[in-house]
Amino acid sequence: MKTLFASFFMMFILLLIVSMSAQNRQDAIWARTVPAGTITLDGVLNEAAWAKAESLQITYGVQGLLPTSGWRPEFQAEAITDPTHATVKFLVQGNVLYISFFIPDSSIGGTADWARWDGILMSLKNKTGKGRPTPAAEYFYTYWLAGLPSGTPVVGAQPRFVGTYGNFNDTVRTPEQRAAWDAKTVFDGISNDGLRDRSWTVEMKCDLGILGYDVTQTNGDVVPLNFSIWDADYLFETNPAAISSARTHWQSPWGNTNADNVGRIYARPDVTVNTTSLPVIKADVIVENGANFAAPVIDGKPYDEVWQHAEMFQIAWEDTNNAIRSTYPGIGPLLSGQWQPELISGLKPPVTDPVNAKIKIFYKNNNLYLSADVKDKIVQGTEVYDKYDGINFTVADRGKFNDANMIAFKKLRVGWGLNGVATAYDDLPSYVDTGAVEWKLALKGKTTIGNNNDVDSGYTCEMRIDLTKIGYPSNLGDKLVFMGICVGDGDSFVDTVKNYGTRSWWFREHDGGPSTPWMVLDPNTLVAVEKENPVMLPKTIELAGNYPNPFNPTTNIRYSLPYSGDVTITIFNTLGEVLYTQKVMNVSAGKHDFNFNAASIASGAYFYKISLSGEQNVESMTGKMLLLK
Repeated sequence: MKTLFASFFMMFILLLIVSMSAQNRQDAIWARTVPAGTITLDGVLNEAAWAKAESLQITYGVQGLLPTSGWRPEFQAEAITDPTHATVKFLVQGNVLYISFFIPDSSIGGTADWARWDGILMSLKNKTGKGRPTPAAEYFYTYWLAGLPSGTPVVGAQPRFVGTYGNFNDTVRTPEQRAAWDAKTVFDGISNDGLRDRSWTVEMKCDLGILGYDVTQTNGDVVPLNFSIWDADYLFETNPAAISSARTHWQSPWGNTNADNVGRIYARPDVTVNTTSLPVIKADVIVENGANFAAPVIDGKPYDEVWQHAEMFQIAWEDTNNAIRSTYPGIGPLLSGQWQPELISGLKPPVTDPVNAKIKIFYKNNNLYLSADVKDKIVQGTEVYDKYDGINFTVADRGKFNDANMIAFKKLRVGWGLNGVATAYDDLPSYVDTGAVEWKLALKGKTTIGNNNDVDSGYTCEMRIDLTKIGYPSNLGDKLVFMGICVGDGDSFVDTVKNYGTRSWWFREHDGGPSTPWMVLDPNTLVAVEKENPVMLPKTIELAGNYPNPFNPTTNIRYSLPYSGDVTITIFNTLGEVLYTQKVMNVSAGKHDFNFNAASIASGAYFYKISLSGEQNVESMTGKMLLLK
């Protein structure tokens, strides 16, 4: 009986740990809804709703809220004698986000010198912006240059508005700017003077609609947001040695860029100031436990039994739609993305061989296992970062911190180096040396490296990370993992103007961001054999290649449709010029072949793409074929 009780007790503790990890997300908070007319923007938090609002405590010198909150002195030699300890609250009224900041501070104000100012530097992500990740909209409420046009600080002045809906060189704001973003501040003290102050209180509002959000819809919305509180002290007193500047941030300190991570502001109409039990904000990802399978052999070939049942998602270069990214959890569809650097200034040639990777993940005992199956018709070896073919698994080392006192993310990048050698890059070699990481790459099929005269299949990867060697205790502690995955794809040609490199990522491009999911290692969710389709894939067109390949002069292009509709087959050359288009009406869902006759064109490499108009408009990845006459 005692043994049985102990087993039940341990199971309860495990369930509690996972439940707490999912519910007590430090990167997310509810903004309760209030009726119209509830909040008056005057800097006085006397409305009853503010007393019921959810709050964050932002404290300098204390380990910040997970995963990427932190703090630092702006100038390392300075002692911070009046550290920040602020309370930040959130409400929504209609489709407007209200934020209050109560900031105790013995010296309020600022000058034109860098970082010698008090301020709130914030970013909301502009959902209406083109491309992914979605761009940052900056909200900077600050005493920096507050004395424009003279540059001389004005005693008793309010902070000024800089950023997307403010003006860097002008204090005058249009009605449209004020409608988009406004704030009022009340001081317990006097700003920009030599006397000691006690606090400043900011009441701020941001129009969410102009950024593409709608928290008034039935299911509400989630707004990615981050901020930092900047604190400069004793600027106007008589002791220059006492002057100091510091910043304390929630998830990321920056406003005009996507860096580190974002907080998530959840809001919907039925979650109000009268709601007694807030809905649980679930984890973005539950990492399944592979305890019921043998551990895979790390040989670069993810074909062991456990891999056949592990959860899967895709990372792909997508120019025309976000069909794959739209399946990512949480704010993944907004902050995941892609990038094509300019290898030659001013030029971004067509991506004729876009990459597609299937990623799998699980854990067993103290080890996190990752694999990738990468489709790539041109695999090359290089030491140039902007052209590399490989995978960057960026993982937070829970035992290391950066100069902003937040958990350090480490780049565990593998790729094909010169002469086709599988190579470890960035932080990975040091982790291999300590036994923390084991990895392998393997080529698929008849893939060759650096040979454009054949059609490659791509490559596969396996990685094992011993979590106890990257800052986790032996029982894995809170069982939280923070990471992201980026696939690099470079293709080079005889005509170097056609060369390109791309990067496509799930949440995180590299150690600097732009985001990370909240991931829980769940001991009670097992990798299951009975799952018939353990994947997280969108409904999209699948290409099965063309046969034969190389060909002369005909080949069959094989593809599968997720639903019926009108199909368009497009053939184009390496310059992206369309050579042939064929429309086929009322094609049923399922597998199909299309016979292409290339009798009228010359030998060379060509590409094809299939689009579907029907239940939804979707487009396939790009296929490559070789015509040899």
